Amino acid sequence: MILSNNDSNHSTIAVDTPSHTTSFFVAQPQKSRSKSQRQVRFNECRNEYFANSQITVEDDNECSTTTWYASADYQKFGSNARHIVLDALEVKDGRSSLFVSTLEHIYDQVCQLDYILEDVHEILSSELEQQTNKLFLDNNTDLIGLEICVASAIEKSCQQRRGHIQDAVCDIQSEFDHGLWEVDEVDEELRNSCLNFSQPACLFAQLLAKGQASV
Repeated sequence: MILSNNDSNHSTIAVDTPSHTTSFFVAQPQKSRSKSQRQVRFNECRNEYFANSQITVEDDNECSTTTWYASADYQKFGSNARHIVLDALEVKDGRSSLFVSTLEHIYDQVCQLDYILEDVHEILSSELEQQTNKLFLDNNTDLIGLEICVASAIEKSCQQRRGHIQDAVCDIQSEFDHGLWEVDEVDEELRNSCLNFSQPACLFAQLLAKGQASV
């Protein structure tokens, strides 16, 4: 069992009879917080370049043109992604609805796990495997990497889980500052507490990768 059904944001417990968690569509209580508008930017002017004596001139020219992107390239990538998402949200055909509903069903399956699982293949039923393998076969390859952008319920659930992780970390750090945790215990408590909320996203990513590999 990962987490008991109480008001705490952390602490793992063991129980004799595991119980199923609620569906991800039901929002869990969360402390109120304002959205942060901070952004992370890198000063590309301070990049350092190091010569590679083992690379040829031909290899160097090819590397420069294929692996480095300018700011305009990143803007183009972002613009293309936004157009793809907007087009998918505007189209109300059966294909789009089926794609979103399948995504939600797959995500709900991993959210209902109430024990620690590292490899999603351990719970991969024939039905779930079939749904995963067909996910990107119906002209949905342009949505690879943008799945939660078109599935608002999943996006909301991920946002809530990130908030729960922040709450858990703050609680544990506060308890540690008040002497409630030993140094050799706090790392394990942080890991287990955060895993309770991060595991569904990790398993969901494994299933999406499996579906993408089938294309």
